[in-house]
Amino acid sequence: MIPSEQKLLKMLSSNDVTFFIPPYQRNYEWSNEQCEVFLEDVKKTYAANKQGKKVEHFFGTVTYFSDETPFGQPNKLVLIDGQQRITTTMLFLVALRDISEDQNIKSFIDNKYLKNENATDNQNEYKIKLKQVETDWEAYKNIILGEPIDESQKDSAVYRNYKWFMNELTKLVNKNYELNNLIELGINKFSVVAVELQPEKNEWENPQEIFESMNSLGKPLSLADLVRNYLLLGLDADTQTNYYNKYWLKIEKVIPKQVSNFIRDYMQAYLCKACLKATEANHKKLYAQFKDVFKNSSPADLLSQLKSSAEIYAYLVSGVSTGNKEIDRQLHDLEQMNITTAYSFLLGLLRMWKESTFKNEDIVDILEAFKIYCFRRRFILGLTSAENKNFPQLTKYMEDLAKASDKKKKMFDILSSQESNLRLPNDIELTRVLETMNFYNFKYAQFYLALVEEHITKSRPDLSDSHLQKEHIMPQTLSDEWKAELGDNYEDIQQELVNTIGNITLIRHNQELGNKSFEFKKDIYTNNAGLQIAKTMITNNDHWNADTIKARTAWLTHYILENVFPIPDEMRRTNNFNTKDSKGLSFLELQLLGEEIEFCKDPSITAKVISDNEVEFEGKKWRLSPLTREIFKRKGTLNKSGQYSGAYFWAYDGIRLSEIM
Repeated sequence: MIPSEQKLLKMLSSNDVTFFIPPYQRNYEWSNEQCEVFLEDVKKTYAANKQGKKVEHFFGTVTYFSDETPFGQPNKLVLIDGQQRITTTMLFLVALRDISEDQNIKSFIDNKYLKNENATDNQNEYKIKLKQVETDWEAYKNIILGEPIDESQKDSAVYRNYKWFMNELTKLVNKNYELNNLIELGINKFSVVAVELQPEKNEWENPQEIFESMNSLGKPLSLADLVRNYLLLGLDADTQTNYYNKYWLKIEKVIPKQVSNFIRDYMQAYLCKACLKATEANHKKLYAQFKDVFKNSSPADLLSQLKSSAEIYAYLVSGVSTGNKEIDRQLHDLEQMNITTAYSFLLGLLRMWKESTFKNEDIVDILEAFKIYCFRRRFILGLTSAENKNFPQLTKYMEDLAKASDKKKKMFDILSSQESNLRLPNDIELTRVLETMNFYNFKYAQFYLALVEEHITKSRPDLSDSHLQKEHIMPQTLSDEWKAELGDNYEDIQQELVNTIGNITLIRHNQELGNKSFEFKKDIYTNNAGLQIAKTMITNNDHWNADTIKARTAWLTHYILENVFPIPDEMRRTNNFNTKDSKGLSFLELQLLGEEIEFCKDPSITAKVISDNEVEFEGKKWRLSPLTREIFKRKGTLNKSGQYSGAYFWAYDGIRLSEIM
C-alpha cells in the first residue's frame, strides 16, 4: 500500500493513465444535491484563493490498483474507492468545456483531463481517461466525445448531473466568474490521498476486503453492491467483464432498483425461512448471511441462478408477463394487495413452474387459493401481522404441493393450518365483518365490486377508467323525497346503513347522481351505468329502504364468499383459530340464533338456538351439556361419569359444533 497526498487534477492530468471503474462497482449515483455541495466547495475555494488566502480543499481518498494493459495503451488504474468523486469531477470539467467560448480553454480541458489522445483503441476505453461501468458508459462516452445523447441515456445520473453543471456554470458566467479561474483557483486546489494497493506483493491488501469496508462519501453500500462485489471482484478482469455483462447487468435491467430486495427474497426462498428486511441498517448482516449460505457455490453457477430467478422475480415487481394469461391475472390480483411479504414464496413457486414441476393449471389453482386466503384475511380483516416471518416458510411445502393430486385443496389445507392472525378466515367471521363494515371508505371497495361484476358477467371493469365510480344508492345527504322513501326512522336508517356494502354500487357514468331520487337513479342504473352490479338486487325494487339495503347486503356478502373468495365447504364454518388456548366461539358469534341444530347420533332429534348459550328443546330452555346428558339418559346409554361435552354431540348443517366452535 502506497499512500500519497496529491492534487486531484494533477492525478487526472497524466497522459499515460486511464482510470477504470470495474464491473463490481455500483452505478454512478450522485444526486443534484451532492453536486451542489461539490460546486459550493469549488466556489468557496475559488473565492478564498482569489483573495490571496492560499486555501486547499481535501476531497477524500482515492484507492486503486494497477492492472494489465494492452501493449501501447496507457496504464490501467482500477478504482476501488473514489468512483463517485472522480466521475463528478469529470462531469464538472466537461460542463466547463462545453459552456466555454474560448477554444483554448476547451482544448486545454479536453487534452489535459478528459482524453488520452495518444491511445489507439477503437472503443475509446483508453482514449477517454475514465472508463465507466457498462450502464453508465454510453452516456458518459457521448458526453465526453460531444456526440448526440440517446433518449434512453437521459435518465442516467451521468447525464442529469452534466446538465445540472451546465446550467449552474452558465449562471456563474453570467455573474462574471472566470472559467479558467474556477479551474486554477478552485478545483485545482482540491487534494486527495491516493492509495495504491499492491495485492501481488502484500496479500493483506485484498481489494475485495478493502472495497467492502468503504463507502462512497458516506453513502453505505447496498446489499446488491456487496453481493456484486463478492461474486465478481476475486476474478480476473476479463472474467469480471464477461460475468457482469452476461449475468449481473441483465439482473439490474430486468428488476431495476429491486436487486437488494430480490437477493433477500431469493435467500428466503432458498432457506424456507425469514431473513432480515433489506434495509440500509441490515445490509451488512444480510451480506454476511449470503456469503455463509452460498460459500460453496461458484460465482458462475450462482450468478446464473440469480439471473434466471431475477427474470421470474420481474413477474412480481415489474409487471412482466409470464406468457400465460391466467397466471398473469392471478399475479395481477395479488399485486393489488402489495403483498411483498409473499414474494419469496411466489418466487419459489414460479421457479418450480419454470422447471416444469408444476403445470400451468397447477400454478393457477395454487395462486388462486393463496389469493383467496390473502383477500379474506387482508382485505376484509386487515390482518398483516406475522407475514414477514411466516410467509417465507410456506416455501417448505413445495414438495407436498407437487405430490398432491388436487393442488388447490392442498394449498387450502396448508393455509388452514396457520394459526391466530395467520388463520384462514371462515365464512362466519367474514359475514359478520362484511355486513357491518364501512364499505364505502374501504380502500379496495371498487376492486371488490369489480370482482363481483367479473363473476356475474365474465368481464372485469377497467379500474383506471375515470368514469368508473362508487355510488351511494341512498345518498349521504337526504332530500325530503328520500326522507319520505325511508320512512319515519330515516335518520337511524341513514346512519346505520348508508356506508354498508348493500347501499354501495359501482357505476360507469360521467356525472354525480348525488341525492337524486331512487326512481331517477334506477333509470340511470338500468340504461346508462353499463354494469350489471348496478342492476342486480337494485332495479327490481320499487323502493329503497332498510329492508332492501339489508337484503342486498346479505346477497352481496353471500355472493362474495360463495363465488369470489370461496373456500372448501368443510372450512366454511370450522374453527379457524387453531390454537390450543383460543376461546371458543359462541352461538351469537357463529350467527346461529334461531337456527336448528341436530343430535349427531339421531338427526331426528333437534333443538332451536334461542340465546348465546341456550337452546329450546320440547318447549324448555337447556344448555347443551345438560341436554345431551338428558338425551343419553332417555336412550338408556348414559356413561358412568354422566359428563358430556355438548358441542361434540350436536351439529349444524352437517358439521359438529365442536369443529365450528
